[in-house]
Amino acid sequence: MSQFSTNEAVSLEKGVDPVINPATRPEFIDEVYETERCLEWIRSNNFQKVCLQFPDHLLSDSSEVALRLERSLNQIIYILADTAYESCCVDYVAAAHVTADAIIHFGPVCFSKTCATIPYLNIYEKSPLDLDRLHRCFTETFQNGGDNAVILLDTAFVHLQGEVQDKFPSSVVKSIDSDDLSLKNETVVFIGGRNQERKLPNLKFSHKPKNIYYFDQDEGPRLINYEQDEKVLRRRYFLIEKIKDSNTVGIVIGTLGVKNYLQAIERIKKLLKLHNKKYYMVSVGKPTVAKLANFPEIEIYVVVTCALNEIYDSRDFYKPIVTMYDVEVALNPSSSSLNFSYDYNDVISRPISDVISDSSDVSLLTGTIRGGSNVSMGSELVAKQEGAVALNTTHGAGFLAARSWKGLERDLGRSEVKMAEEGRRGIAQQYSEETH
Repeated sequence: MSQFSTNEAVSLEKGVDPVINPATRPEFIDEVYETERCLEWIRSNNFQKVCLQFPDHLLSDSSEVALRLERSLNQIIYILADTAYESCCVDYVAAAHVTADAIIHFGPVCFSKTCATIPYLNIYEKSPLDLDRLHRCFTETFQNGGDNAVILLDTAFVHLQGEVQDKFPSSVVKSIDSDDLSLKNETVVFIGGRNQERKLPNLKFSHKPKNIYYFDQDEGPRLINYEQDEKVLRRRYFLIEKIKDSNTVGIVIGTLGVKNYLQAIERIKKLLKLHNKKYYMVSVGKPTVAKLANFPEIEIYVVVTCALNEIYDSRDFYKPIVTMYDVEVALNPSSSSLNFSYDYNDVISRPISDVISDSSDVSLLTGTIRGGSNVSMGSELVAKQEGAVALNTTHGAGFLAARSWKGLERDLGRSEVKMAEEGRRGIAQQYSEETH
């Protein structure tokens, strides 16, 4: 059944964020989690089975919120203890296990379009903001005090939008969930919450502001000019060359809820086939270093997931992790001028060029000559020839066959059947037959 729903092992093996917020005081629960708004939404739509999705750091309040809603509605409320992939995405797969007709999502969101038809409501996390310190940072950073700057509030600070506007009357205050968000050529000050380090490059490359600063409340506090775009792009150039050099690619399924994820996977497979590269589908829930280390024959991984996934920035994996954008630029001539984006929905609508150059080029990483097609897909016909046969153990199944250890095997029909024998007695520290 794991082909049609999230495997239960995914949730059991998932690493949990150890940073958990302390439980909210009971008198503040209704305000923080907007229980009245939740009740009105459920009643107005006559929902009968509602799931509450909480991220790990808010689970301490989940039971209290659910109990208050149950008492008011006189119906069972289900709690989704985070998704097996990313908590910022609506987990409609888990909700389908109880045939839920609605989901209320609490905490940080990525605003990825969901492929589900289940209605959902976002209730944002509410974090405090020291407006006096922020104002001092403005006067220290900008000569004109930040006049005409755009203050962009993350979801955790949207509830303070009116207070921020009163404190900075000369600035334009916008929220990140605005439908018509326009930041091009603007000086932007981003007040971010969780996943701020992932949202900054998305804002930088998607909206192209003139300058973007972020407010660091922990150190300083201060406004810091975000200038990581060149570093990110240099990393992209390296990964694009790595894709061209690789012959065996792993396609990692990192989401089941973001819209068009199946189309993105099929597009990647088509591009790899055009360049005669072998690929393997990898579905291991939330990817970890230990899980992906089980596939040494794979040279590079492309992860299909939401734009806020932190895996793209990780340097802990043994093999490089690339985005859909990297694959497009490396293998699709029609996307050579594509602007960088972590969101695969920004690239899947572009045409795929079926004309692939067979001319060789030189790898910028190894200095070796790279051919146009170097791995057979097993669909060609060749004339029968006499002589020695060479075994290809470089890629895929050949690599597996050449391993000295291939994993646990039962060897049915090949192993001698033996009678049961008495084994050791004792514990691993010292068995009964050991004298030392």
